[in-house]
Amino acid sequence: MVRLSQADNIAEIDDLGCGEWTTLYEFHDNGQGSRCSYSALLTPMGLARSLNSTSWDIMIGQGMPGFSQGYDDEGVETTTYERFGTEGVEPILYSRDFHGIKSRQFDLAEEFRHFHNLYHDRQNDRFIHIDDRGAEVVVAEITASQSRVLTRYVRQYMAARQLALGLFFDHRVFARIDVAEAMAAIPNREVTVADRHYSLHVGELHRKETFTRLVGKKIIFPPPINESGVWPFSTGWRGQYAEFIIRVADDGSPVTHSSDPDALANYFGANEDAPHYLTPVWFTRNVLAKYYDDPKFEVEDGYLRCGSLWGMRIDNNLPDHVVVYLGDLGRDLHYEEQTYWRHFNVPPGGTQTSDTNFRRSFLAQFTDPTAPDLVFKQRYTQLSEAWQKQFGWPLFRPLHEADTHILKQLHVPMTDSTGEFENQVLYLVKLLIDTLNDAELAKALDGALRDEKSISKLRRYVEAANYPHVDRDIGVLRTLQDLRSSGAAHAKGARFDRVQTQVGLDRETPRSVFRGLLGRANDMLAALATHFIHDPNSQARRGSSEVS
Repeated sequence: MVRLSQADNIAEIDDLGCGEWTTLYEFHDNGQGSRCSYSALLTPMGLARSLNSTSWDIMIGQGMPGFSQGYDDEGVETTTYERFGTEGVEPILYSRDFHGIKSRQFDLAEEFRHFHNLYHDRQNDRFIHIDDRGAEVVVAEITASQSRVLTRYVRQYMAARQLALGLFFDHRVFARIDVAEAMAAIPNREVTVADRHYSLHVGELHRKETFTRLVGKKIIFPPPINESGVWPFSTGWRGQYAEFIIRVADDGSPVTHSSDPDALANYFGANEDAPHYLTPVWFTRNVLAKYYDDPKFEVEDGYLRCGSLWGMRIDNNLPDHVVVYLGDLGRDLHYEEQTYWRHFNVPPGGTQTSDTNFRRSFLAQFTDPTAPDLVFKQRYTQLSEAWQKQFGWPLFRPLHEADTHILKQLHVPMTDSTGEFENQVLYLVKLLIDTLNDAELAKALDGALRDEKSISKLRRYVEAANYPHVDRDIGVLRTLQDLRSSGAAHAKGARFDRVQTQVGLDRETPRSVFRGLLGRANDMLAALATHFIHDPNSQARRGSSEVS
């Protein structure tokens, strides 16, 4: 009898449209009853009549564009195009049926998606908002049995358009009980208050089977328009600024200051008693781990960016630290991003920013990077582009779309963990060995030898061109290949022990060893560019067909 009373479903009405998520559609049937809910936006005219009855203002599947016909005051038939099919009611979720030929499909209203600029993740059928930081927020989840959206985003949309939201429900419960007994315990009733209208009805399906039906709606009224969360009613994230350590006091305690750029001194006389805008703030290199791990970020030489949303100048040409100017932290980073950086903030410790950064920032000089990972990316890209232009084919084949993150994420390990070291070794192997252009190298050599691998082809190619660093550079490629095959990509054994000793992992830290490998790779890239691209006397310049 308690289940027939639908007490839980009635109590649930208070929570509709509240909390983190708002359900726009739901249907479940467990054989003992069913739950069904739907929703729509209501204009002032639609709202005025909505609470007059428990009937839904729009049924599932209605609300599609089409024509209506009627008669004017003179009795003439007229045909009118209707955007939503029902005057005063506008779907926020469209239900489309394809007559059993295709599965039913639910579509989130296009204007709602465009208002919040939602990305459709088709694989998971959810909609994502990218906020000012670049963080991805799942705003809506659409499935065949339930569709829901974050309440905050629905209310912002309602505020912007000044539309109410009608949340409709039709819940049914069945039980094998005498209907007279049920009606005595659960009387029919109808409730109408300011924000809801629903009824509970007891009925009989057939002998000894009784049902109750709870049907009606709850209205969520629109917030004021200034709560729409977008310009001009939102000032964005400006106005909050974290404090960072800028120096150490005489007693050894850290001295902090706000990163608010408007509260800092500059070269034009502002805030003379405050620290300068260009005060360097120091961080451990681990601050960059988050950005290397997420492909939407890119750590470039002297710059960090998140797509086209934001970017910030950084000095990442130091071996153990990253330095950012105090004013840039406040100007370029969202407050929540500032708080992330603050976790890695350390005192200056008497160290200096990199010479590269000084030349770029204060002397306005074009300066090459010095950090080995940044040097590698520059030389790898330059050699690839120049080789393609020189010979008409790439020495390193372009990365597959699924691997485009590799060059971006290549970096000197942040820690001395073996796992991070091996992961970066795998990246180097993919860039320098797996992408070697086997087909073009073989063509330039008039064919490959039996069982000849990529590195061996490259060796014959550069030997034929009188390249002066054959043993040195082929050696580093074979070392990388050995590191991968002996440990990074397979279970470790005696061979790994030998390779580990060969590269110095038994004597030096993984970070130090990787720096050394990058240095050797950088020497190779520079030498290849000098010999094959820049040396006018190199026979290789006359075309790949002559290198044989």
